Amino acid sequence: MKLRLVSLALLAAAAGCSSTSGTLGQADSQSLGVALGNGIEDGASTYGPMNGSTGAAAVPADSCITLSGDTSDPDADAIPTNAMLTYNCTVTDGGFTGTLTGTLGVEDDQPTAVAWAFTGAADLHASLTGTGQAAVTTHRSGELVATQASDAGPFAIARTLDVTTDLTGVAGNSVSIDESTDWTLTFTPTTGWTPGTPITGGGLAAEGSWHVSVGADSADATLATPTPLTIDPTCATRVTGGVATATWAAQAKSATLTVTWTGCGARTATFTEQ
Repeated sequence: MKLRLVSLALLAAAAGCSSTSGTLGQADSQSLGVALGNGIEDGASTYGPMNGSTGAAAVPADSCITLSGDTSDPDADAIPTNAMLTYNCTVTDGGFTGTLTGTLGVEDDQPTAVAWAFTGAADLHASLTGTGQAAVTTHRSGELVATQASDAGPFAIARTLDVTTDLTGVAGNSVSIDESTDWTLTFTPTTGWTPGTPITGGGLAAEGSWHVSVGADSADATLATPTPLTIDPTCATRVTGGVATATWAAQAKSATLTVTWTGCGARTATFTEQ
């Protein structure tokens, strides 16, 4: 997982009030959009080397990622045999400061073959703050399982994570979002991609279940990508286009949160009921 910086422009709206009906609705939509968008972008950033490097080489001496355990890699796919990655990273860029701490245990499920096949145990904590009071902090814990359908893909990551996201707006108002995610991200490269190398261009599909709550309001949603997400390796957040939706029952109606990407780091969230 890579430390990345994203815009805080949504936080003023996202860290507002929530509804009081017990079911997530329009008042929660911007907060939910931030959480869902960040979760998908975080999943997209997982594709690539899993030993903390930008290639098949070992972690450089000045890296903010420390490897321990069995760090051997006999199949040279940048997935360690059975290691722990410990993150202690800080990046400052354009008035934003991002941090990533915690651990990610990674075990190569096919240690003698170049394959997108590993099991990871995550306990990660990230924060992003601006020059004012705006900030986002995220805590993730749970399991990642990587698989591939064939040598040519597609390549999947099943994410079973508990996530807490705290948003603080520029006025100091705040909101906390709790999630239990059980979804799969599936990457289909436009051209050939070899596990262990940096991600190439392609499409990303997301599906699964998403239990999410904001304060006393909650929903059990189904995640889909009616327009597959566009992956661009030159973009820091990886996703540059496409649409993700989360749909749930809301007081005898069907509620849909739609997150639309229109460029690198550019996305909007809308809420509808019918």
